[in-house]
Amino acid sequence: MGNRGFGRDEKSLLWGGVVLLAASAGMGVVAASGTGSVALRLAVALFGAGTGVLLLLLRSHLLVTVRAARMLSDSVKAHVEGSPETISLQAAAMAASELLHRHREERVGSGSEAVSVDSLREEIRIATEAHQDLLTHHRVTKRMLQSLRHDEVLDALVLGIRNGLGFPGTILGIRDPGGNLFFRGDSARGGGEQVSIPCWDEDSLLARTLWSGTPLLVSSLGEHRHTDQDRRVLGEGSSLLVPVFRKGIRKSSEGKSFNSLQCSAYLVEKPRCWIEGGPRQAARDPEALDNQRRQCARCEMFAVPAIVVARESNGSRPIGLEATASIVSLVDEAALALDIAELYETTRIMSVTDGLTGLTNHREFYAALRRELERARRYSHAVSLLMIDVDDFKRFNDLHGHMAGDRALRTIAGLLIQCVRATDIVARYGGEEFGIILPESSPVGAQMLAERIKTEVASHVFLQNGREAVHLTVSIGIYTSDAGAASEDLMVGYADEAAFLAKHSGKNRVVVKAHA
Repeated sequence: MGNRGFGRDEKSLLWGGVVLLAASAGMGVVAASGTGSVALRLAVALFGAGTGVLLLLLRSHLLVTVRAARMLSDSVKAHVEGSPETISLQAAAMAASELLHRHREERVGSGSEAVSVDSLREEIRIATEAHQDLLTHHRVTKRMLQSLRHDEVLDALVLGIRNGLGFPGTILGIRDPGGNLFFRGDSARGGGEQVSIPCWDEDSLLARTLWSGTPLLVSSLGEHRHTDQDRRVLGEGSSLLVPVFRKGIRKSSEGKSFNSLQCSAYLVEKPRCWIEGGPRQAARDPEALDNQRRQCARCEMFAVPAIVVARESNGSRPIGLEATASIVSLVDEAALALDIAELYETTRIMSVTDGLTGLTNHREFYAALRRELERARRYSHAVSLLMIDVDDFKRFNDLHGHMAGDRALRTIAGLLIQCVRATDIVARYGGEEFGIILPESSPVGAQMLAERIKTEVASHVFLQNGREAVHLTVSIGIYTSDAGAASEDLMVGYADEAAFLAKHSGKNRVVVKAHA
């Protein structure tokens, strides 16, 4: 029968619709010929005609539904073998289940199902771990890049490897200013003692890995030459050693304390600050090489500030290829974050530091004085200010040159730092004038400090011109504000006025400004 022509049910529905339409029309005609008003008869006629049309449309919809059901039944019967003439949903489900069961038996018989399920589970596990590692990489990298201090970057790195990548035994060794690789007390296995390893010790596995700048996977510590300190840190299990290698954004010649012209990296962009040469046994002078390595490891430009040690422990992931790649990738991001933090710190220091003397600059001097005055008002204590002017400095520059003048200013800055307390603030106000802020200092204490500074500067030999020693002197003005009563501008004005009086009263003097 299929979908060709009309079946018996379709014909019944069609003729039923025609009969209803005719009946409705007859009712309208009868109503129109009866009694009553014209409007009433018209309304009844329209109602009859409309009812007939709606019934005809309903019959047409049922007709389409019946035809669709018949087509679906024909299609199911064509795909299911041996199905009855009138198929039900339950019969179709049973047939589909039988086909699936037959297919499963064929796969089990060939042995391919078990293999495919195991491989699928392994692929799902690997994909899940890779996805989690990627999320951890993104989250930890974002946190490190938002950190503006070196210690914050390294802390975020270690926590990310411990909690995010699943290595709770991860520790960090930091290179201290003395060139030693320092592990905190909770880093050593089986004890709370601190571990310190010289970076130039070639017998140490950790020191050699730090010096190489290359990650190292240690399956067994016995396979490598090592020291007792290495064993205390690494233990006997597998571990991954990853040096945190900074990319470098400065030349060695730009470093504050780096002044070795013998270093081949002194004027090179992004230097690798290692001593060139072979192992100590192959060197002609091992002692000299060790001294060079010590100097190099203590240099501020040394490119490896730390080393990450990821150790296997109970409940941790195995150190495999995927885990190694994730850790190394995260350490690379930490190196970039360290460079950004260094750039931020350098910029911050430059914004508040005088480039010639290294003291606080004019802008930060006023900011610090404002802060100390606010503290003095809050806690009702005194603040003293010293304004120091170098006598006859222009004449010194004209006689000995500006280079000698710059050295003299740096020397005076060093003498001021030696004389003041740790809480005092020394600044270069401008030119040959300096300012010292003395929090919680009385006028007597400020005057005693000023006298000491005057004596120290006057007794220092700035140049040796033949047999004649060249000296400089300073004139100092002091003003003390009780309980922060004066503003920063008034304090500077009063102290500067006192320094002016000292200079014009014979120089090399101290003058205390009385309260206004």
